[in-house]
Amino acid sequence: MKHKLTEDEDVLHALFEACKSLGIDLNDAASKAGLPAKLLTLANHFVPSHLFNYLLETIAKDYHCQDFALHIANKLQSPELGLPTTVMSLSADFKTGLEHASHYSAYYQDTGYWRHNICDQQVTLVKSANSLSSTYYRQRNLLGTAQMFLLLNTLSNHFWQPTKVCFSFSDPGAKFSQTYRDFFDCELIFDQPNDSISFPVDYLEFSISSSDPMLLRSMEVHIRGLQEELLHGRDIVERARLIIDERLRFAHCSEEELAFYLKLSTADLRSEFDKANTNFTDLLEQQISARAVFYMQRCHVPMDIALTSLMPHDEDRLYDLLKEREKEPTEPTLRQDDKIKGGISKPFSSEANSSSEN
Repeated sequence: MKHKLTEDEDVLHALFEACKSLGIDLNDAASKAGLPAKLLTLANHFVPSHLFNYLLETIAKDYHCQDFALHIANKLQSPELGLPTTVMSLSADFKTGLEHASHYSAYYQDTGYWRHNICDQQVTLVKSANSLSSTYYRQRNLLGTAQMFLLLNTLSNHFWQPTKVCFSFSDPGAKFSQTYRDFFDCELIFDQPNDSISFPVDYLEFSISSSDPMLLRSMEVHIRGLQEELLHGRDIVERARLIIDERLRFAHCSEEELAFYLKLSTADLRSEFDKANTNFTDLLEQQISARAVFYMQRCHVPMDIALTSLMPHDEDRLYDLLKEREKEPTEPTLRQDDKIKGGISKPFSSEANSSSEN
């Protein structure tokens, strides 16, 4: 029986296959980018990380391949985007699947969370936007959009057809535009505020081929139990820190996104932080610096790559934060949080918990 790859293994395998088809030696490309060779064997550490984003951008630039993410997407065996899409795939139809997925927005393995709205007989799936994903993590952003596109097509047994796909970055031009058109096969619009996928509202009634109501109920009960264990007895600051770090596994987190995940208005979130004598920027920078330390100490990545991967817009600031951490040994770490959250992100995978301890 063929071994079924985990989501992270599938993405890493697709990366190798895409490079092979393009005549790129992935091991050599990673080495030239300054990444340790061992990372390419550790899917569960590497794929959900900014280091993966960094490598995609480096390859796209060095090998003049602005459609690189689409080559990776074409090699995926089973397109997924973390827990929300797992829940979606077990639902009865597109409508209930999107509603179920919305309960777990913080766990999308993408540069932002996806939400849907309905207007003029069109359903639009919109990815939350930030300047980092459209400017610095463009390939990872594009890969996530392509994965959602492929997933919707797969769940409908390939009967689904979108109306248009929008991107938060400019048209790559030249031969790359043709790759985009061939992949998505619908109207494409660039330079938009958000990345999004639109399709006729009739598709909401489509049955999902992989629907499994019993497994879905079992999974959601299990997830609720893990969430209660994770959040029990934690104040707003601790809960915010956990969610920020979940997003920082491979993306970014804005104050507006954090408020959305915590089901608060931005004003209420700020008020709660004021009561706790802290603020969003401090919490975000603490968790970014903690992840930088993780990359350097556990993944053996040089400091300059950790800096450019995590804060490409302000590497000097992250450098200063790391210097401050050296004076404050009690600064937050990723400690037990990665182990617990890995269990929520992949609730039926024991591998997620064990890998974070290695």
